[in-house]
Amino acid sequence: MKRMKSGWTVVLFAMIVFLMHSGGELQAAYPEKPITLMVPFEAGGGVDGFARALASRMEKDLGVPVVVSNEKGSGGRRGSIALFKSAPDGYTIGFPHIATLIYDDTLGETKSPVDYSKYAVILRVDTATFFMYVDKKQPFKSVKDMKSAGQALKFASTGIGTPSWLIPSAVGSAAGFKTSFVSGHKNLAEAALAVARGDVVGGTGSYTHFRGVIDDVRPLVYMSDKKSYHLPDVPTIADLGFGKLSTLGVPWVIVGPPGTPEDKLEKLRGVLRKIIQQDEFKKWGLENGYEPDTMPPDVFWKKMGELKEVYLGLKPQMQEKK
Repeated sequence: MKRMKSGWTVVLFAMIVFLMHSGGELQAAYPEKPITLMVPFEAGGGVDGFARALASRMEKDLGVPVVVSNEKGSGGRRGSIALFKSAPDGYTIGFPHIATLIYDDTLGETKSPVDYSKYAVILRVDTATFFMYVDKKQPFKSVKDMKSAGQALKFASTGIGTPSWLIPSAVGSAAGFKTSFVSGHKNLAEAALAVARGDVVGGTGSYTHFRGVIDDVRPLVYMSDKKSYHLPDVPTIADLGFGKLSTLGVPWVIVGPPGTPEDKLEKLRGVLRKIIQQDEFKKWGLENGYEPDTMPPDVFWKKMGELKEVYLGLKPQMQEKK
């Protein structure tokens, strides 16, 4: 009799352990609450529009709200730092401004307080590939024409270290013309208006930034080794013989804070990949000025290594411009 009781005790104990273990798995189901998707820029911009389109579709697959939070400031640095320092629980993810953080790491006078290489990458979902363009009233029909300007050409910029400062500087150094900048524009759409008004000679930005003034500006070069879907007649920077500068885009990569569990990253990665591969989303993207395309973490980090090398190669020229 005692043996039977002892046997039942063992079985009961095993059942309790199993139920506790199962309950733990149920309790750990992900996601169980809203997810915050951080954008380091103000609402209404290119990244913000893309993020909101993704968020509404992610909710359907994840079964919880995905809330876009705009943490603007300091050229994308403020939101990027806040994202880095968030709890690594899978409930805060976002778009760090990796290009600017790499600039700080290589060309900046002040290093970033966070190590961008430690972000837990989920998936790169697009790249803001920039055009360099000029006011249509300017005489320049090509980048080569700018070499004969005889004076520094004034560009609209959102600040030192941002692509709107770096790209004209880099192209000018490669093609042989001098640049100067009018900073303080709060975003690239506002900078495009300054170009269209004739306040400055030129500017930079993706198609989404200047399409509102497309009739008043002249795109001279697309910073890629592939033609633009939206403006295929514009030469690429590779066409001009400066192919290394094709890396000077802004990758839109979604990450979690360092230490975010891989199983949660993988679930989000699968959902994002599914959304971006859908014809409906691709059509939406192209109609709204985007070119959605995924890149896995390992390839993304390889590309960022190449971007860092380009920045380091430009260091002598860039230091002269400060």
